[in-house]
Amino acid sequence: MVAGMLMPLERLQAIYELLFREGVMVAKKDKRPQSFHPQLPGVTHLQVTRAMGSLRSRGLVRETFAWRHCYWYLTDEGVGHLRRYLHLPPEIVPASLQRARRLPDTAPRAQTVPGLASCPPKRQARGEEGGGSRQAYRRREETREQHVEAASAGGVSRPAPGPSPAPG
Repeated sequence: MVAGMLMPLERLQAIYELLFREGVMVAKKDKRPQSFHPQLPGVTHLQVTRAMGSLRSRGLVRETFAWRHCYWYLTDEGVGHLRRYLHLPPEIVPASLQRARRLPDTAPRAQTVPGLASCPPKRQARGEEGGGSRQAYRRREETREQHVEAASAGGVSRPAPGPSPAPG
């Protein structure tokens, strides 16, 4: 009996095996008997929740809840307990405790020689040759500043009078 629920031993063992293999267990908070766990055929979310509740009460897993899903993480004591329960040798460890293996150096590298598969060259802006557009921008700013200074020196700035309209 697991956490007040009768459960076939095969299902409990399947839950424990998946927990030990991955190191983490996820179950949707859904107590309906027709909602099955996606990684365990024939096992409902309720059965997973009850089995993990039993382990949590003994301090063998740590529980986190977010967005209608429960996450259980195996503790060091839980690893030892499940290793004894499943009769596993000490060399086998959960995937969450394994170090990431580096790929051998024979893996293909990114292409460094320009060719058809590389990115196209960057387009140059209008009238740009090297860094010419920056200079043109700075020159434009200088002329604006000079215009503002001239206008402020003379008081009120008015536009130059245009040609008078033709009579007629």
